[in-house]
Amino acid sequence: MTLRIRIIRPIFHMIIIAWAFYAAYLIRLKTDLIPFVQLGIPPIPLQESIIYGAIAIVSFSIFGMIKHLYTLTKSVHNYFTILSKVRLYWIVFITFVAYFWQWFIFIGGISRFIIVAWWVITGIGILVFDIIRNYSEKQSLRRSKKKILIISDNREKAEEIVEKLKYNDRQAQIITTKNWKTIDKKNYHTTLAIGSIQPDMLQNIMDSIRLSSSRFLHVAEGYFLEDIVYTTETLWPIVALEYKHSTLDGWSRVFKRLFDIIFSLGVIIAISPLMVLTAIAIKLSSRWPVFYIQKRVGQYGNCITFIKFRSMYSHLSTGDWFGGEQANKIYQDLIKKSNTRIWVIPKIANDPRITPIGKFLRATSIDELPQFFLSLRGTMSVVGPRPHLPNEVKNYDTRHTRLLSIKPWITGYAQIFGRHKLNFDQEAKLDLYYIQNRSVRLDLYVIIMTIKVLFQGK
Repeated sequence: MTLRIRIIRPIFHMIIIAWAFYAAYLIRLKTDLIPFVQLGIPPIPLQESIIYGAIAIVSFSIFGMIKHLYTLTKSVHNYFTILSKVRLYWIVFITFVAYFWQWFIFIGGISRFIIVAWWVITGIGILVFDIIRNYSEKQSLRRSKKKILIISDNREKAEEIVEKLKYNDRQAQIITTKNWKTIDKKNYHTTLAIGSIQPDMLQNIMDSIRLSSSRFLHVAEGYFLEDIVYTTETLWPIVALEYKHSTLDGWSRVFKRLFDIIFSLGVIIAISPLMVLTAIAIKLSSRWPVFYIQKRVGQYGNCITFIKFRSMYSHLSTGDWFGGEQANKIYQDLIKKSNTRIWVIPKIANDPRITPIGKFLRATSIDELPQFFLSLRGTMSVVGPRPHLPNEVKNYDTRHTRLLSIKPWITGYAQIFGRHKLNFDQEAKLDLYYIQNRSVRLDLYVIIMTIKVLFQGK
């Protein structure tokens, strides 16, 4: 509920600003702004005013994001102070635009009254909305069953910090490092480690909570994690380190999701004839079904429905919907006889279960195309780590569970640097590098390089 409230905040701000501009525009069209004093109606070009209003509406949101007014994963400290700064920058900017762009865009000029009235009405509208929104967010947090988990071996110091942070009214629970393994981390929206906790213990805590949506902060005293992305976080009057899965956080995650939707939809439309032809080819070369469906492990360790074009004979494909136990027995026998990959993820050399058309589909990765529907749905992403089977995930080392901190991929960093030639540990290192450095720009690079690798047939 809290996340939804934070997501709609900039949208409602833009709606309020648009409404305030329209109200200021209508007021200016009146000829009797001052009682008993008739003023002439000034020329106000409608088209230029609409362009000016659109620029101003978008610029307010940009200033808000630059000043971190619209954070998604945490509350904004000194929210109304930051809002006041954003409004100040905004009024300076739109005034500059109105007066210095009139030579080449706003030839008819922008009314000074509209700018002033707009600023006043916007301030009142946003202030009322944000007071109501902040109150709703606080009530939502109080009603939430999730708590704040405090991990510290010095209870007295922990209680002192909790008092400073005013966490006592948000259901904070203090435990020692000896007891943290017995706690269900999914019941907490924030985990705060306090004191000189050893790096190994910090790493264990991080690896434990990364499969939940909990934030992890550390009031550091000498020890901190070096192989994890972190930022400083002001918990007034204390400064803490917030450990993160990657640099992609908050609104960056929203933009990545929008990118996945737009890109996946575009690909699906573009390749729909190819997918129809592929389905026909599979049906002509072997019996139904056309798609291969199984359960894979996705983000936070949750099972997802994985779909691809079937490249194996139906009766030899593992899974209850296909060959069942008999197919699984054949698979295990092949692992013992023909496995060419050591540990965790087996790879069968010259796999006899693959159909002739299936070999072509795998070589060209056409069998992966239906996964764009999963990306559109949101259970997968265009770029990310490889989704594995539940029995394969059981063999993960603790550090490999980091692969489950984000959505699995259609293509990924390991896909462009070695593809099937990599062993699991090499693949995991490349995917972990991507997780800590991912961005929309890196996603575009991976997509372009994937196309290059496919055409080169590597």
